[in-house]
Amino acid sequence: KRQVPVYDQDENGALTGIRYEYPKADDHIIKHLLPLLEEAGTQLVFYGHSHLWNRFESDSGMQFLESSNVGNSYGAHMADNPRPVPDNRYKETYDAIGDPNGLTPIVPTLKPLKDDAGNPLPYIASNDITAFSILDTGSGTISSYYFDTSQPTSDVVRFDEFKIGQP
Repeated sequence: KRQVPVYDQDENGALTGIRYEYPKADDHIIKHLLPLLEEAGTQLVFYGHSHLWNRFESDSGMQFLESSNVGNSYGAHMADNPRPVPDNRYKETYDAIGDPNGLTPIVPTLKPLKDDAGNPLPYIASNDITAFSILDTGSGTISSYYFDTSQPTSDVVRFDEFKIGQP
């Protein structure tokens, strides 16, 4: 995203601070990269950084899979854990929950973790549970697994699986 500086001034016009906004309309990934990936028939975008696991699907059927190691998780930004958003001094509107680009998270297909009320979670965000994913290039199957590092003798659990293939 392109940074846009915003200069804060007091009532006399003196500079009191500089802050930056990141307009959604200038999100380079969504604006430029995503159309190229769709045009090329990309079926899977695999990435990691946020120390969580989640999966989304675009309108074109492209799968977005984030799988990252355990630790330092700030959680997924769902209703019970909204991301901090700037106050109303900002021109841009930032989303407190969900995917900032409107994609709906996919609940794992096999054995999702559950919240305290027993509802399946569309993510894994934990400082104890690590997730990893394996792509079987022969079958086009992506299998995701989790392991509770706080219980070293616990089983590795296959919790999500889906296929990619020819469009």
